[in-house]
Amino acid sequence: MVGGKSTATETPWQGLQREIVEEIGFQPTIQKTIPLELFVSKDTRFKFHTFVCVVEQEFSPKLNGEHSGYAWVSINGWPLPLHDGVRKTLQNKSIKTKLQTILDLIV
Repeated sequence: MVGGKSTATETPWQGLQREIVEEIGFQPTIQKTIPLELFVSKDTRFKFHTFVCVVEQEFSPKLNGEHSGYAWVSINGWPLPLHDGVRKTLQNKSIKTKLQTILDLIV
């Protein structure tokens, strides 16, 4: 998972592309990008977009200083501890159902 804040001039898609390169060191071949979630804070000042990116094959990222490791995992095999926002997203039943549906369609 990669993540971060979009700049004031970026669309969510542009922010995703930049964060991918920043956090894994290159742009992998992405077959599909699927919007998964849009979280908006109660005061509407914070928006968090979550996307699923389907890649051709597993790869080894070139991690930056924001990460200490990586893993390719099954849908319920998340490494611990998880970032609080990621944990909440992955515990959401609707989102887990969407993720499973995506996996069922691409595998």
